[in-house]
Amino acid sequence: MVRHILLLQPRPDTTPASIEACREALRSLVGRIPGLLNCHWGENIVAPERREGFTHGFTMDFVDRESLDAYGPHPEHKVASALVRAAFERIVVLDFVM
Repeated sequence: MVRHILLLQPRPDTTPASIEACREALRSLVGRIPGLLNCHWGENIVAPERREGFTHGFTMDFVDRESLDAYGPHPEHKVASALVRAAFERIVVLDFVM
């Protein structure tokens, strides 16, 4: 299994509605993209001085590396990714095998 983690720093003009749209779009991918097992989204609750601007994040678990590799170019991922990139100016990714 592979865990895909993203930390997200919003753009100054990002609205709560656009953040919610990102959450909904990403969570809707479960069951529509082969090998994507789950998606967990959350708001960063660590003290502001420790978060370096990252206010939100999410994790996704994939069956294997091949599933993660196929996720990137998937047309439905591209739609969700465009929403995330429009709402968040800084995105850090960490993928690891479990």
